[in-house]
Amino acid sequence: MTEPLLKIAGLNAGYGSAPVLFDVALEVRRGEIVSLVGSNGAGKTTLLRAVSRVIPARGTLRFDGEDLLPVTPEGAFTRGLVQVPEGRQLFGNMTVEENLLMGAYLRRDAKISESFDRVYALFPKLGERRRQLAGNMSGGEQQMCAMARGLMAEPKLLVVDEMSLGLAPVIVDRLLEILTDIRGQGVTVLLVEQDVFAAFSVADRAYVMETGRVVREGRVEALRNDPAVQEAYLGSVDSI
Repeated sequence: MTEPLLKIAGLNAGYGSAPVLFDVALEVRRGEIVSLVGSNGAGKTTLLRAVSRVIPARGTLRFDGEDLLPVTPEGAFTRGLVQVPEGRQLFGNMTVEENLLMGAYLRRDAKISESFDRVYALFPKLGERRRQLAGNMSGGEQQMCAMARGLMAEPKLLVVDEMSLGLAPVIVDRLLEILTDIRGQGVTVLLVEQDVFAAFSVADRAYVMETGRVVREGRVEALRNDPAVQEAYLGSVDSI
């Protein structure tokens, strides 16, 4: 069986002497959209920092067949593991196009113009506003810009952290549609979300985190029918 694009097993991490993650196991297979859900403080952000090699970790962490534990954050990025951070973190005093170029700053190929064409096709609004300062756009447009910047790096795995944060439902729905389009272009997606309804609407499989541990995993259809998941995240059965 083909090795998953991202494989995590027995992963432990934290900050100094304070442990946060406990024997976390998670897999993302090529061509999937996988969701990682959990409430604030569940350990999702710490897991992303460990995967992106921002903080030390112990256990198994493999990406595209390679051991990621000895790799730097830049090394993880150049291997194709690209994160769209929570809160967008754009350069507000730079234009949309300049922000997108920052996503491609480590590329040495001659196809950056083709990448611009692809992201502007996915996000037509950005093409219209390519000369506008990113800090002057709406929250939804800024999220589009952050996602497009990640795509400019030509990722194998795009990790999107809290995409729906602070956005109107209609904007979130549009961004979810774009995520499926991104997957259709051959990019695997890991969507990290507090909004379980949004996460489950596009994912093939999902993992549920609580207090630094993965407590549930499986196909989204099965998790929707899990009484514990319904009670904690989805409301009553009648509301689903």
